[in-house]
Amino acid sequence: MPDIDQPIVYTPAIKKRILDFLSRSDLKSSDWSIDDIKDIRKFIRDYYRNITRKCFYCRKDISLRSVDNCHVEHIIPKSVQIQFMFEPKNLCIVCSDCNIIKSKKEVSGQIETVTKNGKLYTMYPRSSNAFIVVHPHFDNYDDHIHHSGDIYISKSKKGSYTIHICELNRKVHQYGIDSNPLTQSELFDIFHNIMNSNDIVQQSKYMNKLREHFIKAG
Repeated sequence: MPDIDQPIVYTPAIKKRILDFLSRSDLKSSDWSIDDIKDIRKFIRDYYRNITRKCFYCRKDISLRSVDNCHVEHIIPKSVQIQFMFEPKNLCIVCSDCNIIKSKKEVSGQIETVTKNGKLYTMYPRSSNAFIVVHPHFDNYDDHIHHSGDIYISKSKKGSYTIHICELNRKVHQYGIDSNPLTQSELFDIFHNIMNSNDIVQQSKYMNKLREHFIKAG
């Protein structure tokens, strides 16, 4: 199941305001910050904050009231595809660092276009396969990234790319590893559990613990 399985649903009144807003002839991606839609931004922020309760990319805490460390993230950047500015499945909540670092980096491999009544329309991707980044509405984070504290380990190509574009191991790179490797007894228990478990999921968790140990131990 994806991290977000129920995207936001706009009220008819908000939906009309969004359509009017997007129809502006001089619309710019920076208009997202204007006061005219401050209440809509809050509506979106509060909805996704109550669902995820943490930054989607780094899994760290976000602010509960302030907007300073609880940003509405446009997964496909609004500067790249402005028409997706309010697309429910293009939105989630992230912390300030991830918001700044990810910025306008490429996340999608496929953007569909359709022709209707002689006009060309760009469609929002409808599946996980259309993205090269871990997507909160299509992917389960834990299927792609394992993290413990400030250490992030990829479990897939998507996980690796997400770690890269968000610089998720930034604290380790900046300050080094807070070394606290496992004791000999703990290592013995993990090896024993791996050898005696027939559960692939559990084996994977034990293997991740070993990876963390060897990273910390240097």
